[in-house]
Amino acid sequence: MANRLKHAAGLAAALALTLLPIAAAPARAATEEFSTFHADTQEEDDESIIDHVLARLPLAWRDEWERSPQAVRTAQGCLTSGQWFMDTELKLESLLGKTARFGLEYTQAAGDISTYDFLDLWVRFRTRTGTIGTMFRPMHDKSRQDFALAWERGADSTAFQARAIWTFEDMFNNLWAFRQTRVGERSEAYTRHPWEPALALAFRHERWRAALSGKFLTPSEKRVPGLAPTDPEHRTTLWGTLAHASVEARAFGLEWSAASANQQARSTDGPIDGSAGDDRDLRRTWSAEAAVGRALRPHLSAEARWIYSDRAESYGAPTGPGTFRSIDRVLQLECVGRLAPTLTLRLGGLYDEITVARSGRTPRWSYGTRHESRGYFGLDARFGRVRVTGVEGIELDPEPYAVWLVHDKAFLALQTTF
Repeated sequence: MANRLKHAAGLAAALALTLLPIAAAPARAATEEFSTFHADTQEEDDESIIDHVLARLPLAWRDEWERSPQAVRTAQGCLTSGQWFMDTELKLESLLGKTARFGLEYTQAAGDISTYDFLDLWVRFRTRTGTIGTMFRPMHDKSRQDFALAWERGADSTAFQARAIWTFEDMFNNLWAFRQTRVGERSEAYTRHPWEPALALAFRHERWRAALSGKFLTPSEKRVPGLAPTDPEHRTTLWGTLAHASVEARAFGLEWSAASANQQARSTDGPIDGSAGDDRDLRRTWSAEAAVGRALRPHLSAEARWIYSDRAESYGAPTGPGTFRSIDRVLQLECVGRLAPTLTLRLGGLYDEITVARSGRTPRWSYGTRHESRGYFGLDARFGRVRVTGVEGIELDPEPYAVWLVHDKAFLALQTTF
């Protein structure tokens, strides 16, 4: 009875994490992650949510990624006739001494939500109270180079892990802004410098696991001279938050999972003399999902997943005034069968009911209220240390553009350890 009570209390604590108010997220971020983020750019792809779901890395690969200090993984696929999605992570580690390590982390995100590339160079020192780290993020534009200090307890494979990071965004901006005025380029000095505190927590147990992370880009303000000597000086601002929460549990013979994410950003760009509007752009994306799966036979399982996504963006003059909002309700059903020890077959379908509302002037076109559906099949294979998966989409409803036979986009993912 005591063990059951302990197990029930653990599940309750894990589920409670998904209900906590959170306002920030994962450790890797910078001003670029918020300045390039938009909620209405996903309308360029009429099936954006479906595409992002099918581009996810298989959950079965996660443990191997977490336990390896040296690995690379990438998920790629088609979004539109002219856009290719890429989500890549690389991590490498080498010893510097008995208690010091050098780490290299590369993150690439290129899609219809945001676009950025980070090369993070870490030096970490083990202490009795945890691991202390310092990071340098080089950029071609010197004014955008970042530094960070971090404290970490636990690791990717331990029962509990905590990581706190304080990032000094665009640390040398004002120094290089001064130098730029000496070489004839425009100076974009901060009058209010941005910082980015971040916290990530993870709990891993045999029957349940949970994760909670958040980050906050503090409000910043820049003074930007006009393109011509007669143009008025502009004031630009930016702030943002990003949060994630997830929980997984095994109970009653089923696999349960729930997750939520929230990202928002606000920016302005207007002349200091007030001769025009501030071109305000406030955007936010919030999503929640739940899934339940069950093993039907020793080598056959099935899963049902429900996703709710709410995207909104509002514009001020001169781009606006205007607002955009879209709500996606996605149902996914999938069966997974193991054909051989190193080969797995996936069969499934997705249905997305999309509601779109627009008012005033907005800069991007939308397909409007609609529904989208797609069948798919995929193969997951393993060759030594290399894992590969491919997914082929099958058109289930008429598209507003030409489709080759029944092909409706394809996706490829790869992961390997070293």
